[in-house]
Amino acid sequence: MKIMTYHMMVPMGLTLVMVFGLFFGLLFAVASYFNVGIFPIVGMGILMGFIQWYVGPLMLKWTTNMRQLQPGEMPWIDETVAKVCMQNGVKIPKIMIANVGAPNAFCFGRTNNSATLVITQGLLNSLSKEEVESVIGHEVGHIKHNDMVVMTLVSVIPMIAYYIAISTIFGNRSNRNSGVAALIGIGAFAIYFITNLLILYFSRLRESYADDFGGHQMRPTILASALAKITYGLALKKPEEKNSMLRYFYAVDPSLAASEVSSLPSSYKDQNLTEDQIIQAMNWEKTNPMSRFGEIFRTHPLTYKRIERLLNLEKELGSTSA
Repeated sequence: MKIMTYHMMVPMGLTLVMVFGLFFGLLFAVASYFNVGIFPIVGMGILMGFIQWYVGPLMLKWTTNMRQLQPGEMPWIDETVAKVCMQNGVKIPKIMIANVGAPNAFCFGRTNNSATLVITQGLLNSLSKEEVESVIGHEVGHIKHNDMVVMTLVSVIPMIAYYIAISTIFGNRSNRNSGVAALIGIGAFAIYFITNLLILYFSRLRESYADDFGGHQMRPTILASALAKITYGLALKKPEEKNSMLRYFYAVDPSLAASEVSSLPSSYKDQNLTEDQIIQAMNWEKTNPMSRFGEIFRTHPLTYKRIERLLNLEKELGSTSA
């Protein structure tokens, strides 16, 4: 089944072209200023990207309290992962359970052949079996598309731009070159900001494609229900996770979930959301200008957009509406 179509790949490709175009333009300016040639500077960027790629999975393991799912512990999870992977030509990942109360899931790894799928205990406690299976389908989509590898590599670009900005503006230099260094530093700060926005947009695209993939594996409305419950559950749990890198890997961004459901009364703490309550939250997001403007700073699309996309997919697939 070929989920990522041409019209999906075009915006993702153009975004990466813009990110790397700005990045190499900055490297060229730095190389010219220091008169060292472009190749050593490019080599430095590649080295930092390699370090991020290699160390990233280790950091995720260290910062998350996770254990490997034991054989026979929850066989339905093993069966679901194996089924979705085999249907889509994906190597079955290692499955871990994170001892975290907040409902979420994510995958990571250096390649899609060495991926790890992590499901939090909060997700298992808050969602139905079918909803957990739909989230698994979403996460396998990330593995299929190599999202965890690409996000690890591209996220190093704004960091390099930031270090260049700091070193050129505040580093030691002669008065003769201070003006040029300041211009490079200001440009580096601008590139740092712009590439951050582009990578956030790229992250939102990959989440939409993973939703589309997951919707093709299970009923789209079940995944829509799961996303609504995860978002609201995160808002109530107020997770303590501070690792900003993890925001790119979670099924739902935990740091911004509360803002998405602020219109829902606290009396719904059982997370048994009715259709009317979900519609209420979706309508609030649609009509709140600050919520829609704030999306440009988010790693994930607004939940109402993800739900609407999945509902439309359900109609396209000819399934019965929930």
